Amino acid sequence: MRLAGRSGYAMARTHPDAPAAVPGVPESRGAHMHRQFRLSFVLSITALAASTSCDQGPAGAGGESATSVETTSVTVFGERLLLYMEYPHLVRGQPGRFLAHLTVLATGEPVRSGSVTLEIGSATVGVDAPKREGLFIPEGSFPEPGRFPARLIVQSGQAEETLDLGEVVVHETAAAAAKAAESRGEGEPPDAVPFLMEQQWKLRLLLARAEAQTLSRRLIVPARALAPEGASAVVSSPVGGRLVAPPSGALPRTGEEVEAGQVLGLVEPPLGASELGQLRALDLEFDLKALDVIRTLGESDARLRYAERERERIGKLRAEGLSTQQQLDQAEQNLAVARNESEAAARMKDSLDSLLESRRSGTGETFAAVRQLPLAAPITGRVVEVRRVQGESVGPNDAVFRILDSSQVWIEGRVLEFDLPLIREAPDAVANFAAIPGRRFDLLGASGGRPYVGQEVDASSRTLLIRYAMQNADGAVRPGMLAELEIATGRVEAAVVIPKAAVVMDQGLPAAYVMLEGELFQKRELELGIQDGDLVEVRRGLEPGEHVATRGAYVIKLAALSPASFGAGHVH
Repeated sequence: MRLAGRSGYAMARTHPDAPAAVPGVPESRGAHMHRQFRLSFVLSITALAASTSCDQGPAGAGGESATSVETTSVTVFGERLLLYMEYPHLVRGQPGRFLAHLTVLATGEPVRSGSVTLEIGSATVGVDAPKREGLFIPEGSFPEPGRFPARLIVQSGQAEETLDLGEVVVHETAAAAAKAAESRGEGEPPDAVPFLMEQQWKLRLLLARAEAQTLSRRLIVPARALAPEGASAVVSSPVGGRLVAPPSGALPRTGEEVEAGQVLGLVEPPLGASELGQLRALDLEFDLKALDVIRTLGESDARLRYAERERERIGKLRAEGLSTQQQLDQAEQNLAVARNESEAAARMKDSLDSLLESRRSGTGETFAAVRQLPLAAPITGRVVEVRRVQGESVGPNDAVFRILDSSQVWIEGRVLEFDLPLIREAPDAVANFAAIPGRRFDLLGASGGRPYVGQEVDASSRTLLIRYAMQNADGAVRPGMLAELEIATGRVEAAVVIPKAAVVMDQGLPAAYVMLEGELFQKRELELGIQDGDLVEVRRGLEPGEHVATRGAYVIKLAALSPASFGAGHVH
């Protein structure tokens, strides 16, 4: 977006980089008014003399000298950059200096490095580095008069963009330039506030564009976050006994994630006399079975060795014709049966060895392991409380763990019964948490769903429950947090919307500061409409497309109240 230049409204320059005056071009009425405004705050005679001497332009042809620096300017809003450029009314063949102030729109910072190229028609001038932060000064002359399309090409590590400057006029003579300057001279706009680019950069001033948007009327009620039904579970011991570690090796700690069905611990009930007797009987039976397996393995190995020798003997006799084929077949069959029996016995021995190892390590399914009762997680979530330690005795129904699933939370608010007509069947809403500044949580769509509206009015508060479900994948919202619930009650197609940060209260009335050009703002009194979160409707005082100050707006207000406190003129 390009703002038209206002000849003479740029602050009078008090530095050697100011665009040189065109010989014979008079000072505009606007520049004269602006300088008188500035000088009224100068208290030092020395400063006044310096300002007057610095305002002198270079000598013109035939000994003429310009009485002041006369410039024109252009302000361009790009996608990433803001350009405010001042330059003299151009005359064919005479040098021109272009003061290009470049600001990064997203941060309010000056462009600190890079190069700029200014194209006016077929002529090109450029500079490879800024003279100082934010200020680039390409210089050059133009051989042909006329109206030429112009653009500024910026290449920097902070941003790269080509800015359209519209048409730039190169005049045939100084007289033509003077006439153009006089025609553009205008009075000071009402409530104008000069504010230098250097001051804007110090503040990291930010701007916002006034534009049409759809806003929602909202009913604001107090609310809080809760864990949904079924999202919190307490794991208790079914019987009394000793708490021991699960097969994974350790009890879970507070903060650990667990899965539904995961064994968190084991409870080992105490043994009675009869149970001890059963345990000894089982151990004896196991030992006898082990001996039987060892005996079976020995017998099968012996039969296998005998069958192998018999097969070898019958095979030799058959080769000499001293035995029959039937005898050889029988010997091979006996060998195959012996091998199968030996392999089966070996597998039994392997199983026995595994059981014996488990028995020695205490992890096998002995009678002691069978009597250990598991404590399993009923839900997936995070352990938020562990009330017992390993080896501690627990009683029947004693709580051992508490698990919370906070991947989804409920936002519950209470609406006055008199406001019920404002609530539609399924209104959308936004939740704001004082503990989470800068974030607004949308409570409808994929992350929410239809709200639940209570069926009973509380007799004491005369309010009705309204509840929204909210996905909480990052865990930012904790159950128990207090919130403000903004329930939509209608929509408005607002013609002009600005951020709430752009509104400054001035003597009790809302106002905003509009950038007329790069270094000139204007206070606008506003008539505000509805507010939706960080946005506010403007019914009167602004037009779509205008840019208002957001961060730094209050400092511009102070500059309007006390211009002398903010200085005058540039320091570069």
